[in-house]
Amino acid sequence: MKFSAIYKPTTLFSLKDSSSTSSGAKSLFLPSPYAIKMAFINQAITIGGEQFMDLENFSIIRDSKISYSISGQFCVNNCFVKIQKQRDNNPFMPTVSFREYIYIDSPIEIIFEVKEQKEIIFLKKYLYLIHYFGKRGCFFQFVKYNDNPVDPNVKPFDGKSSSCGILQEYDDFDDTCTFEMVNSYSVARTKRDKEILIIPLQNVSSSKSFSLYKVC
Repeated sequence: MKFSAIYKPTTLFSLKDSSSTSSGAKSLFLPSPYAIKMAFINQAITIGGEQFMDLENFSIIRDSKISYSISGQFCVNNCFVKIQKQRDNNPFMPTVSFREYIYIDSPIEIIFEVKEQKEIIFLKKYLYLIHYFGKRGCFFQFVKYNDNPVDPNVKPFDGKSSSCGILQEYDDFDDTCTFEMVNSYSVARTKRDKEILIIPLQNVSSSKSFSLYKVC
């Protein structure tokens, strides 16, 4: 069973992949499944409390399959920003870091695939409350739910596809992941699945400070 939640970006988006360093990080074009599920958990706990995140509720989130349908243009802005970085045991010291911030001109349709109708009801109860993905300040406005979503145009890379696009690696929850593994106050380490996706974008213009892409 599928349904989708449509969000309109209202600020620049930035989300580095999990293997990036703090000193230099290119941004993903889209919020990863891991980031989407963490944003959902944040809202569910804010409304229902930590005890609300029991095994059944967490498994609904963990096992949901996420895909995307995108349109429009993506403008990637290259920036050097000042951050605080700790070196050895010294206090935090200012240094310069590379970042990318992306202007997305069209809504993003996030498609969820689940097994039962009750899981759709549960997810819809909190998805509309999410206001940002990725870094704090990367705001999105919920637009609507769609019970008849289009086919995703962001596809997994299988080595045989001839589709145009850009390859990026995205994180998701591991099948054995538990709430303790994603709890910021737990010592348990999280487990992530990684998947390479083909983002259907082609470059139409670029300079030293930006790159402009459109959906192909």
